[in-house]
Amino acid sequence: MTKTKKILTRSLIGICGIFWFAARWAKVTFQPLYSDVRFQPSDKLHAGCTNSADILFSPQGQNISTFKIVLYYAPEHIEILRILPSTKDGIISSKIEYDKIILEVQNPKFDSSTQTKSFFEIYFKSNIVGNETITVWTGSEATTANNKVVPLDGNFDLNFAKVPECEPDIVPPNITLIYPKDTNQRITLDQYFVFDIKDIGKGVDNTSVVVNFNGEQYAYGSENLKRNKNYLTFYPKNRIPINASIDLNISVTDQQSYWGANKTESMYSFKSATGMALKNDITPMIFRSVAQEASKISASADECQMLWDLYAKSEAANQWELKSILQKLGCDTSTIDLTIKEDSNQTPAMTTDQKQYRNISVFATLGWILFFIAFTLKMHYFLSYRKHKKINEKLTMKN
Repeated sequence: MTKTKKILTRSLIGICGIFWFAARWAKVTFQPLYSDVRFQPSDKLHAGCTNSADILFSPQGQNISTFKIVLYYAPEHIEILRILPSTKDGIISSKIEYDKIILEVQNPKFDSSTQTKSFFEIYFKSNIVGNETITVWTGSEATTANNKVVPLDGNFDLNFAKVPECEPDIVPPNITLIYPKDTNQRITLDQYFVFDIKDIGKGVDNTSVVVNFNGEQYAYGSENLKRNKNYLTFYPKNRIPINASIDLNISVTDQQSYWGANKTESMYSFKSATGMALKNDITPMIFRSVAQEASKISASADECQMLWDLYAKSEAANQWELKSILQKLGCDTSTIDLTIKEDSNQTPAMTTDQKQYRNISVFATLGWILFFIAFTLKMHYFLSYRKHKKINEKLTMKN
């Protein structure tokens, strides 16, 4: 009986020694990675998301000729998506079966006999929140150069946690200057700007839009920043200085919520006009109102008569433009249609010399037209000045 006990004891010690030696002889490590470094906490995998893990192997001081790792998992909880080799140092193969993964490497290369090296990268998903186990078990073994085979084993606990989002937005928004298109041309003293702002991920956060222009900052929500779909229009609230170099900086972020949004900044440099200064007590907002109302003004009887005289001296081909001006200024055009039709029918074909003189006449006519338009707008400006000065005083008090 005593002899039997000694034999059993020695056998158990021998078996334990074999597994202890195997544990020292080669080591498999299952090292979870993360689909995005922004996810926290870093010690948990993401339930419902694509996760990844490195499969590492260390010869633990031995000369390994080949090794095979069989990873067992619960297919109802874990879905294996793909397996990729993470090194070319060896002949590497892999296979996914119903409840296990079979990984094999022949002639693996190590920098040293104690190096721990990654040979495979596994991508997987889990539908649970909590713990799950992957086991290195039956069929896992390593073979030395002298054909000694030792089994491998080990359990790896995976901790899955719920996270805010599985597919983070890593692409920042894109900003494009639409108007003015050419930053080399001088901008007017009443210039406005249009930007195309798009994001291919979670979309743009409108409240994040900030514009820095000529030393002043404008935040989204003010009357100076207006957004319509992808387009943002910016109106400076102060008049632009004459003949100055001005920088415009616009920044925007997307709606990526977890670990911070992606930000884009764009800088544009402009030069302002050298003339056409506005009076100091008229803001660009008032000037815009004046310009908009100027398109609705009416000419006096004397002004209409002057344009009629110019119309009578013009050729039939140019009378169409004068007719349009007379209509915009509210002058009577009830008899113009018959005159144009009659003159058009009686106009003979022109010679080359006549065409040359006609071109000169066209430029002269356009000069008169521009003169009368400028004169009319100037008259309207002086008539409207007092009215808009009061508006300006109210806006100044608000600011």
